[in-house]
Amino acid sequence: MRRAFVTAACAMAAAAVLWGCGGAAGGNAHENNGVEAADAQGNGAQSGAKDGQSGEEAAAGDGSQGAAETAGGSGTNDGAPGKSDGNAGNGGGAAVGGSGEAAETTSADGGIDMAAQLAGTTFSVLGDSISTYQGCNPVGYYAFFPENGEVTEVEDTWWQRVADDLELTVYANGSSSGATVAGDSTETENPQCGCNELRTNDLSGPKGACPDRVVIYLGTNDMLKAVPLGDNDGTGLVEEGLITTFTDAYTLMLDKVQANYPLAEIYCCTLLPVGDYGTDTPYVEFVNSEGLTSADYGEAIARIAGSRGLPVIDLSDCGVTIENLHEMTSDGVHPTTAGMERIAEAVKETLTAQ
Repeated sequence: MRRAFVTAACAMAAAAVLWGCGGAAGGNAHENNGVEAADAQGNGAQSGAKDGQSGEEAAAGDGSQGAAETAGGSGTNDGAPGKSDGNAGNGGGAAVGGSGEAAETTSADGGIDMAAQLAGTTFSVLGDSISTYQGCNPVGYYAFFPENGEVTEVEDTWWQRVADDLELTVYANGSSSGATVAGDSTETENPQCGCNELRTNDLSGPKGACPDRVVIYLGTNDMLKAVPLGDNDGTGLVEEGLITTFTDAYTLMLDKVQANYPLAEIYCCTLLPVGDYGTDTPYVEFVNSEGLTSADYGEAIARIAGSRGLPVIDLSDCGVTIENLHEMTSDGVHPTTAGMERIAEAVKETLTAQ
């Protein structure tokens, strides 16, 4: 069954992505701005930027990071799994299964079996390189895996594990390697800014169908590029334009996602620890030029989500630590299959707890 999901997903990779719940078409081919090129392994290891690389790894890309993103951009690639009801999934891949809620099912102990309740429902992903896989993301987006890193099978990505284990349909994996949350929010062709019009419109399913859930896993590149945190707690008004602080950008991104997909449950992921690749393993925690770590950005994400009553998937406590980062990642940033499994378990635990 997993193989069927994967085959269908990658077959639909070129499909255009529709935005909103029944909205207009989006996800047209976007010009390659060289961000993805950054995914060449090992280049990112230099603290000096690798220009053509994608985000995370290219974190060093503009010289502002020297960090972890070394082996490749930490941008994400979208992949949507498998077969659905015959409708092609949006840019991120084909839809798998139906989107209706399953009939109430009880577990062995008499309680409600939440995993069974989720079976047949849908989700989309908004992310960076950690969530990418070549051929499973919208046209014009940049992928890190499998050409880079150690994840060589789509079944081993965290999002495909979640889809397979919970029998979910991936409508769209709107992830692009090297993407930050901050940037120009008005852009409609650049996949490297999570709060812009393109990225927030590329999460719907066939014929603009609204996903049941949206999982957002972004922020690692902002940390690597030392984007200032800012002080927005998720309630401050953010005007469109060039958004220069992380909390303003994350707030605006949520504004758009909630407006575009009003029926979707939205989940916000905190960040995995990021290791300084300039040191011997085991890694030491990477601290950016603002004196901040991934935990600081993760706390900001949790605070913003909390102000809106949105569930948080805490990846800082999923079993990936600085001490085992050399086993859980290939470069201090991008998960190995073992790291992907930890992420998937954390996502499944939160989804089935709601």
